Amino acid sequence: MHKKTVVDFKELGQRLIFENPLIELSAKSAKDVKPILQEVENYQKQGYYVIGYVSYEAAKAFDENFSVKSSPLSGEYLAYFTVHQEVKKEPFPCQSQKNIQLPKSWQSRTSKGDYEKAISKIKEEIRQGNTYQVNYTLQLSSQLEEDVFALYNHLVIAQEAAYNCYIEHDDFAILSVSPELFFKKEGSRLITRPMKGTIARGYKTKEDLQNKIWLANDSKNRAENMMIVDLLRNDMGRISEIGSVKVTKLCEVEQYSTVWQMTSTIESQLQSDKNLSDIFSALFPCGSITGAPKIATMAIINRLEKQARGVYCGTIGICLPNGDAIFNVGIRTIQKLGNQAIYGAGGGITWGSVCEDEYKEACDKAAVLYRNQPDFDLLTTARVSQKQVKDLDEHIKRLKESARYFAYPFSKEGFLAKLSKLLEELDDADYRLRILVKRSGVMEFDFAELRDLPQNYLKANLVYRSKPIDSPFTYFKTTYRLHLQSSSGEAIFISDKGYLQETTIGNLILEIDGKWYTPPVEVGILNGLYRQKLIKEGRVFEAYLTKDDLKKASHIYACNSVRGVYEITLNK
Repeated sequence: MHKKTVVDFKELGQRLIFENPLIELSAKSAKDVKPILQEVENYQKQGYYVIGYVSYEAAKAFDENFSVKSSPLSGEYLAYFTVHQEVKKEPFPCQSQKNIQLPKSWQSRTSKGDYEKAISKIKEEIRQGNTYQVNYTLQLSSQLEEDVFALYNHLVIAQEAAYNCYIEHDDFAILSVSPELFFKKEGSRLITRPMKGTIARGYKTKEDLQNKIWLANDSKNRAENMMIVDLLRNDMGRISEIGSVKVTKLCEVEQYSTVWQMTSTIESQLQSDKNLSDIFSALFPCGSITGAPKIATMAIINRLEKQARGVYCGTIGICLPNGDAIFNVGIRTIQKLGNQAIYGAGGGITWGSVCEDEYKEACDKAAVLYRNQPDFDLLTTARVSQKQVKDLDEHIKRLKESARYFAYPFSKEGFLAKLSKLLEELDDADYRLRILVKRSGVMEFDFAELRDLPQNYLKANLVYRSKPIDSPFTYFKTTYRLHLQSSSGEAIFISDKGYLQETTIGNLILEIDGKWYTPPVEVGILNGLYRQKLIKEGRVFEAYLTKDDLKKASHIYACNSVRGVYEITLNK
């Protein structure tokens, strides 16, 4: 396999690509790990880039009392680094180069029954006072024949994580899309940012923000996080100036594509005589992926977990020519040998943990393996009359909410400045304005003269869904609209439970006994801007509607922010 390393650490501002290393440094035994780190630092001091990983099982090199498996997981070294004089720099990827089919057949190496037994044993250890928290992990495996670097690019885009890295050597590859910082060294300043506390993202704005607020205030997750903060403060204190260890941010909630995560930030001033090996000796492995206290808890992990962890729960990082260094915690990481891929997921188990909840959390963290999030733009479509955008504030609000949810850059000021210039160039006719916001933050405005709808959008077929389509794309307007495709123009979609939903280009309204009714958002529809307006004005009422209600209706309407309300009929 070609030797290639790519570092996509967001704080570095751009992608760094390294090929054709001058030297490879590797350790297969614990006694060689510290000497390798010393060599890493020596090359860094000579002005080279040095990039690589340290596996979880290398912990024994830093403390004989740490319990780990004696053999590797699959092809990894205990430590592996490459030395480079040259680097190629590119922007971070914003769009997948080709359609990636994620493996569907990831198999858990731990049955749910075994998982439940392990949680029970951990609680017994906690009851006996041997540990306060154990980070118990499970592994999923799959055959992976995809172009692995294309898959890595896809995961970088889909996850929006801050500490992504790709390393390949021999017949081995690591695809890490880690959101967690292990440590960063800036001059004599040392920073760690442990991550502990998780909840799944909601699909709708209200639900999503409620989940964020719940996590921020949940006593169990806060206690877990603060327990690890205390552990890391103690670890950092061993190599830092007395009194310099400070918690600068406590229990902040950060957004990722499938989960909300709780992080805290700890900073200190390194003692002047401490080197890279000393930092690893004090901090490795990171307390967020062991638990506390570290020695006793790692012994419990070693007894309960059947396989080595490998690079997962180890660290991957870069030492820069200026003397700085950044290392991630090797979570959200695929380890591939030949065509066999392994992915780890886990969480902190405390006395208050509920087994079902913990198992779900591990599955939520693994969701990136299954969710083939497509390339898409944020979208809103508006009516322009007399050089004025109808309901402009509502369109801006929609774009802001979508940008927040999907983590797209969006500037209201930039948006208005660009829009106002374009409006000045129009005549007083009516236009349909299609506005796109791309992942990069670039905005596109497409004006088209407003014409009558073609007849195939005034007559609708009924389209029945065989399964639920719950996803963020149901509730946020984007260019990804597969769930609203119809082969014959307009359609009225009916959910798997038999409820009327929406049409391909608008919300549905039925007039029954002189009143207007529209399906509630809960049946799986976009809360269209014109729909919101009609409900707010008291002209339309929400109701669960079925096919039978179509027969009762004296009129069937659709509505959107370009056309307002217009009547449609059913194809016979």
